[in-house]
Amino acid sequence: MILDTTFLVDVLRGDVRENPTATEYIEAIDATGTGKVSSVSVMELWEGVHLADATESERTRVGELLDGIHELPFDRSVAMRAGELSAALLSGGERIETSDVMIGATALVHDEPVLTRNVEQFDRIEGLDIDTY
Repeated sequence: MILDTTFLVDVLRGDVRENPTATEYIEAIDATGTGKVSSVSVMELWEGVHLADATESERTRVGELLDGIHELPFDRSVAMRAGELSAALLSGGERIETSDVMIGATALVHDEPVLTRNVEQFDRIEGLDIDTY
């Protein structure tokens, strides 16, 4: 399962504590070590840390979260799939954020679902399995 940036941010902010479904996902991921993240989400998290002028402690916390998750690269095969997806979405008038196309392509290439609360964007990617909380 690929953990979308929205999920990771919610974990970092503590916003998932009151959400039983999110808590179940966290417990399952912790127990099985199955959490994965696209390298695109790594970029988005670090961008947010720097835009927010985060403290050293906050940066460390983000780094520690990422250290416990297997990272899937945005490599050539993923980039090519993302290009195909983006073109199809644009042609159909269904434009979504480029980073979401890139994360969705990562999930499709690696045959993984995406865990997100950003269903509206990811739902436009044909063939993508989406879990939400």
